[in-house]
Amino acid sequence: MTLSILGMGFDHPAGVIDNKFLENLDVGTNEQWILEKIGIVTRRTTLPLDYIRDTRNLDPREAVKVASDTPTQMGERASRMALQRAGIKPEQIGMLICNCCTPIQLAPAESQRIAKALQIKCKSFDVFTACPAFALHVDFLNCYRPELLPEYVLCVSTAALTQHVNYNDRSDGAIWGDGAAAWVVSTRQPGKLRVLEAFYTTDPTRCDAVVVDTFGHFHQDGRAVRDFSVRQTVRLIRQVEENFEIDWQRDVFIGHQANQTMLQQITNNRGIPDSQHWQNVTEIGNQAGAGAPAVLAMNWDRIKEGQKIVVAVVGAGLSWGTVVLEA
Repeated sequence: MTLSILGMGFDHPAGVIDNKFLENLDVGTNEQWILEKIGIVTRRTTLPLDYIRDTRNLDPREAVKVASDTPTQMGERASRMALQRAGIKPEQIGMLICNCCTPIQLAPAESQRIAKALQIKCKSFDVFTACPAFALHVDFLNCYRPELLPEYVLCVSTAALTQHVNYNDRSDGAIWGDGAAAWVVSTRQPGKLRVLEAFYTTDPTRCDAVVVDTFGHFHQDGRAVRDFSVRQTVRLIRQVEENFEIDWQRDVFIGHQANQTMLQQITNNRGIPDSQHWQNVTEIGNQAGAGAPAVLAMNWDRIKEGQKIVVAVVGAGLSWGTVVLEA
């Protein structure tokens, strides 16, 4: 039996950064510029707004102390939703893998912290690439012989990027949001979504293009990364269209939730109507590896039988990949 996804979950913190708040920071941006350049309206954050306003998060080590949630807490809540939708109990999970680019500790692994929070004992380890985590995790599990995997595997991607943003930077402050996503996978039990194909690869020679410093801020070569992301995502979609019978009047595209204007470039290029393009970046911000699977989890009840879902994701590494699913 091929891989199936039995249930998916998501979690986002309660804090909201709107464009007017960023404009009032007086760092050279305004609401019109943000909407024209990246198309994001609000972002979810684990940070108190007063903290951002007063400190601009100049020392990210202080952000951890005042944050409302850790990546572990968001990952736990997303996992519980995924488990409930899959109809299984935490103790039935035989393996837990996690992607987290903002862990509060380097050891133990984020996966092990989440397993402890769920009160489960299982093989737990991190499988990490930042933004294209959904493609990496599914492709990674696809490499196993089915008999070597436990009956149920829990995958989690969680990140609190706003804790690593320099809010004196008008671009970075407008991009990021915090969140988590989780999905339960099995090769032995059928699920709502069947994996038709999974692909993941990297170009490590360009790994310095996107960086999250352990004790510092996020930084990237923004223009180069954007251009790369648009071109690469278009290539990925075109390849899927060549290999599968994709009907954009029925099927769905989900991209990396980097920003809305980038996603619009991609959907315009491939003729994907807005109704078949699922996204959450306009309300949540860029959630790194949690973004794309969170979109799918947030639309879980909208999925129709026979529908194909094309997930194409790119990001730090530089890395990229696709997952093609069928309901």
